[in-house]
Amino acid sequence: MSTVTTLAVCVAAGLAGALVMDVPMVLMPEGFTPAAVAASKLQRRPVEAVSTLAAQVVHHVTGVVGGLGLGVAVVALEPRFGTWAAVVLPATVFTVFIMNFFGFVVLPTAGFDDDRQEATFLQWLFSAVVYGATVTAVALFGLGA
Repeated sequence: MSTVTTLAVCVAAGLAGALVMDVPMVLMPEGFTPAAVAASKLQRRPVEAVSTLAAQVVHHVTGVVGGLGLGVAVVALEPRFGTWAAVVLPATVFTVFIMNFFGFVVLPTAGFDDDRQEATFLQWLFSAVVYGATVTAVALFGLGA
């Protein structure tokens, strides 16, 4: 598969992951709070001042960027390791990275009390796993693996 096609498939997988990730975020008590926290850091505004639209844009664009990063990794790794490993390994590393980066770097700056911070982090962990699993599955399917 060409480099451009691989990148396009992985970008689509990243968007699909972000869209599927919306489901648990909507169903859980904190809703789009993780996305609002991320948007607040980018906008340098308090979490409460972030619009729902801004939070959703940041969330979905981040999903696409994650897919692009996966695509770059697949292009680099696939010739040596094959499609399965070239998708599963970087998708897993990225998922673990975003869980920890958000939970230990971004979220603590939101100003939440301990209970809300813990609830938001646990929700984020679950949602991030949904993203990682979806990106992996869509990329593998799209790449014909």
